Amino acid sequence: MTATRRASREAGKATRRTLLRAAGEVFTEFGETASVAQICARANAFPNQVTYYFGSKEQLFVEVACAAVLRAGWHAEQAAASATTVRGYTRTLVETLLGPQSRNVELFTTAMLLVSRRTDLRPHITETLSTLHDRGEAALLDTLVRTGWQLRAENGVEARAFWSAIFGLTVQHAATGDELGTSVAEAVTILFTNMGIPDSVLDRPLTPTGRASP
Repeated sequence: MTATRRASREAGKATRRTLLRAAGEVFTEFGETASVAQICARANAFPNQVTYYFGSKEQLFVEVACAAVLRAGWHAEQAAASATTVRGYTRTLVETLLGPQSRNVELFTTAMLLVSRRTDLRPHITETLSTLHDRGEAALLDTLVRTGWQLRAENGVEARAFWSAIFGLTVQHAATGDELGTSVAEAVTILFTNMGIPDSVLDRPLTPTGRASP
């Protein structure tokens, strides 16, 4: 590869990153209805560059939303890493995802609904859900090992159920505008009930563990 082609490729990567960063900011602020013009103004780019690098605004939105929910999951795991009991661990996960990270989760639920109309974008959502479930399964297994408790269902099933509950509450909040305070408490109660973890395990001390950055 010549120096000119290498420089051109690096410039293209930089432009793509700039568009992603700008789109993340704009979509977070205005949602799915944000325009390509708004994104390009923030990125100091041109509309045809969105088409060139992403194909369409919808594809750009899905890519931004997928990255956003993965960040949300990582932040929730980081916040819960210092929990001293299973109860505290689960509560912190839910409170983080439905609190400070709620906007990132909401972007992803919107993307999932969008993909129901744009099946060509389905692989992005499928891959992201798989990553979320794998991470959740690993984190759940790690927590269970630290308590000695065995779930009634497979870890993967519990991880999927956890995220389904989070997504459902996020959609409900977006549709109704209700405060999430009660929903958080309800979500935690439902999760504990579904997982069948007794109070003796919920309040059992956890030994410290490390978390790796994504």
